[in-house]
Amino acid sequence: MNSKDYAMGLAFGIVTALIIFALIWKFSKKGLKGTFDERQELVRGRGYKYATFTMLILLAIELLIESFDLFETLPITRTLTLFFIILAGVLVYAFYCIKNDAYFGVGTDARTYRIVMWAVIIVNAISGIIGLKNGAMVDGKLAFGPVASLLFVAAFIMILVAMSIRNNSHAGEEESDEE
Repeated sequence: MNSKDYAMGLAFGIVTALIIFALIWKFSKKGLKGTFDERQELVRGRGYKYATFTMLILLAIELLIESFDLFETLPITRTLTLFFIILAGVLVYAFYCIKNDAYFGVGTDARTYRIVMWAVIIVNAISGIIGLKNGAMVDGKLAFGPVASLLFVAAFIMILVAMSIRNNSHAGEEESDEE
């Protein structure tokens, strides 16, 4: 993969992300916004704390790797490592909030969120597959573009699975309450 293809893939990814954020912003005015009660606000605050500590620990590990010049021997770029650290923090936050029913506010249309998340998954999967076909390596290391797209796909699928598991457990709890 040459640098021109890499730059084109990165530009495509940035434009795609901007379009997705614009769609999220547009839909947020139509009913995505909900209010969070006090318990949810506390849970979200703890989620932020856990996500921050996760990122700090991973950044400390990354700094150790950098200080020993181990990135020269690793098959991934430093940029991809930093992206993984950010994504890990986001996932910790999302999983904690989903587990404790604080991911969506009261009155939030979760179906629209799921539609947007599926759009993100599909677009990033296409981008990642095209990037892999063009070559996933830059200077002998995994390239940021296609691998980051596939990491997004994996992260969003994990969030959707966690949301589904939580919804199914709520349905089971409601059925047992009715009996």
